Amino acid sequence: MKRFVVMAVAALCVTACGKGESDKTAKEMATANQVERTFTTESLFSGVRLFHEHCAQCHGPEAQGHPDWQNPKVAAAPPLNGTGNVWKRRKQDMIAVIKNGVHRNGEPVMPAWKGRLSDREIEDIISWYQALWPPQVYERWRKANVSESAPRG
Repeated sequence: MKRFVVMAVAALCVTACGKGESDKTAKEMATANQVERTFTTESLFSGVRLFHEHCAQCHGPEAQGHPDWQNPKVAAAPPLNGTGNVWKRRKQDMIAVIKNGVHRNGEPVMPAWKGRLSDREIEDIISWYQALWPPQVYERWRKANVSESAPRG
């Protein structure tokens, strides 16, 4: 777990690096590749701790998922690190899956955490695994969620 806390802090530090660069082209490229993420350090530390306590047994310590996650004949946890399909879900759907669990053919394949994790703890877990997503994955997710919540008229 210590390794993941260090990774989370390192990711935050890397995001802050390069602000004083004199090379305008490199600065523009860095800005173009960075996606604004609104995770707090407190939320990330809480999320990594909670993830390892409640989720890592099935989803893997680095949220990499089970190797057979795409096999429909196997009940295997998908990756949450941006390499799977979870980024295609709206945030409220991610929250609902964590709260209500998952059933396949009437059998539970993921436990429900409603009543065992608070709303804040669920948000922290989601923030942590979203922090693992590559910038282009997070940006696609963010754009899809912004367009879904925009008023239609």
